[in-house]
Amino acid sequence: MRLLVIILVALVVAPSAAAAPPPNDNRADAVLLPEFPSNVHGTTAEATVERLDPQVSKCGRVESTVWYRIESAPDGTIVSTIQAAAGFTPVVRIYRRGSSSIQELDCGTAKAGGKVVVSVQAVRGAGYLILVGRRPGTADATFDLRAELFLPPANDERGDAVQLGVPPASVRATTLGATGGSSDVPACGLSGGTVWYRLRGPASGRALLQLSAADELDAVVAVFRPVRSRIELVACAATDRKGSAVLGFTAQRGAGYLIVVGEQRNSAPGEFRLQAKPAEAPERQPGRSLRSRGVRDSVNGLTDVNDVWSIRLRRGITYRIAFSSNPCARATLRARGRVIKLSCRAYSSFTPGRDGGGLYTIEVQASPSAQQHRYRLQIAAAGADDVGVGVELRPGSGARGLLSPSGVDLLDLYHFDVGRLSEVRLRLAQPAGRSFGLVLLTDSGSRITAGASGFRRRLDRGRYVVAVQGEAGSRGGRYRLSLRLRDVTSTSVLVSGRSSAEVTPGSSVTLSCLVSPSAGGRVELEIDRFDPLTGWHFHRLVRTSAGASISWRPPAVGRWRVRARFLGTSRSAASRSGYAHILVAKPIL
Repeated sequence: MRLLVIILVALVVAPSAAAAPPPNDNRADAVLLPEFPSNVHGTTAEATVERLDPQVSKCGRVESTVWYRIESAPDGTIVSTIQAAAGFTPVVRIYRRGSSSIQELDCGTAKAGGKVVVSVQAVRGAGYLILVGRRPGTADATFDLRAELFLPPANDERGDAVQLGVPPASVRATTLGATGGSSDVPACGLSGGTVWYRLRGPASGRALLQLSAADELDAVVAVFRPVRSRIELVACAATDRKGSAVLGFTAQRGAGYLIVVGEQRNSAPGEFRLQAKPAEAPERQPGRSLRSRGVRDSVNGLTDVNDVWSIRLRRGITYRIAFSSNPCARATLRARGRVIKLSCRAYSSFTPGRDGGGLYTIEVQASPSAQQHRYRLQIAAAGADDVGVGVELRPGSGARGLLSPSGVDLLDLYHFDVGRLSEVRLRLAQPAGRSFGLVLLTDSGSRITAGASGFRRRLDRGRYVVAVQGEAGSRGGRYRLSLRLRDVTSTSVLVSGRSSAEVTPGSSVTLSCLVSPSAGGRVELEIDRFDPLTGWHFHRLVRTSAGASISWRPPAVGRWRVRARFLGTSRSAASRSGYAHILVAKPIL
């Protein structure tokens, strides 16, 4: 009975133990792909890795490898597509065979159950090997391999470019089989197979190209202008993560242009659709008239690259220029001998000089992308609170104003004088949700400080300017600005006329507080006692008039200190003294 059980176990185990690797497990036994197209079904189950199987590759390590071969390849591009079964994570490489070595030409990987496409531009008569394996740590499974041969398309070379004519035009094509010829010019990462087209400049003076790449194709579209025997790059664009690229360029009406569509470096070949459309021509000077209340419009980096506006300005008159855009266009005012550039959100002023006056142009330009930029532009004469030092701001009083940053009123200017060293406090009250701010300067233009709601600062004798300003394009509203000037004071405290004193227990001392310049008001005297173990401790607070003296008797022996703080008045700033010290002790005999 025991012998029978052993025999039965052996019969069950034997088939598994004897399972053989696939017949093409070794490179020397690679399965021949005799023709194109060829379709085979394979598996990596029980496959091994030979000691000399290549492991170094840009596509990572591989396990459980099987091999296929192509003998005496014809001209064209060989494309191998491997579709993995569910759960199989494929790694595929294609090699060229040499007399004693192999050279990797392309490789690819995919997620479990995915598809890998590798390709190679074949050399007539050469031999090639295709390796299929799995990523380390993943399961073996089956796959389907298809090998195809694609001959170069008719427009593979620049000299054979297909005529598209004048936009609009559209074409569907593929880079399968296309080569990278000696006539190709690198542009935007162009590296693989290319196909060429010819285009005539549209009547609008601007053309738009839209490229849509399918499958795994990462492509580039580029435009060239023929110059005698050479070509010059006009513009180029690479496809994004969605396989799309949009390209706009200025084109001379009826002029000939070359368009190339090609693969980026390490991209698989694939199909694409190319569309050529006429775009809005760039506007030229003098442009449209800019209204006094301003304008709201938009530009687009591809379809509407600029707007040109014109306005008449008078010599010797200062004008405010407000420009705001979203996300970010730019504007340029061109005057006689002068250029003023405005960024995404900007405010500037301009005064035509003695040789100025007349018609001026402002050009709004979009960034070179397929994106719409909305903007607002306004130019208006400056008022009294917009130029120079602005209007007077009196200490102790307030000024009320209104800003409209979405228009042209982004800035109000005020000035005030400081007769002697003073503490200056500026306070800005504004509605909720506004972003007004203050900037403090000297009347000579030196910036001192800035703040959102106000600030307190010591200023020397002089003339000062404060600007209330908002960010271009932000919400407007009313505000109130207040100014307070107070003399800077100094405070000192004495104990019986000195900075320190030593008295016997039970004796009184005179505490005197002096404020300079004399200002009236109240003073706080803070008295502390000293504990040798834990340090200084608060004892009491005494309030008195500035300049007054009080008598105080220390309640215990030991060390004491006192400090004065002037509380300030409407005309004098608060200040604080240093410490005066008192020692209460019996004389040492």
